[in-house]
Amino acid sequence: MTAFWLAIILCGIVGFIVFVASDFATRTFVFFLLKWKSAQLARSKLRELSLFKLVTRLHARKRDRYIFVTMSSQIVAALAIVSAGIAAFIFVLLEHTDIAKRPFLLKSSFPSVLVAFMELIVSVGVFTLLLSFSLHLLKRLLSIRRKLANYEEYRRDIIHEVAKIEAEL
Repeated sequence: MTAFWLAIILCGIVGFIVFVASDFATRTFVFFLLKWKSAQLARSKLRELSLFKLVTRLHARKRDRYIFVTMSSQIVAALAIVSAGIAAFIFVLLEHTDIAKRPFLLKSSFPSVLVAFMELIVSVGVFTLLLSFSLHLLKRLLSIRRKLANYEEYRRDIIHEVAKIEAEL
């Protein structure tokens, strides 16, 4: 009978410790999320202001719009071509090893199949990384061109957005 009461007391102590620990962890986690939110707001404000600075310089002709658009477009195209070239190069390497032509489980050794899959995964990963970076740059370039086309409206909106972000901080 004493073992029963000892188990009850032990469960109560463990439950109390878990309750206190969860309360502490919840407060710490909520504090971390609040700090992270304020850091994200500050970061978005800085990012928006740097973009506004670039658009303003392009609009005021302090920076040549044609050179900026041309160079940015060439960088986007070069990244897309390089990513496609890397993926094609790896696929050509796979074709020369004849691993892709044979049934995997019948005559191929496990290390050669593993190397082929690693080459495939790396090529697809590099292709995806470079292509996503290229698409991100293209999206930014198109955003800048759209903001330049409607500069006065964009200027009013950015002043309103900055005021709203400062009010949230």
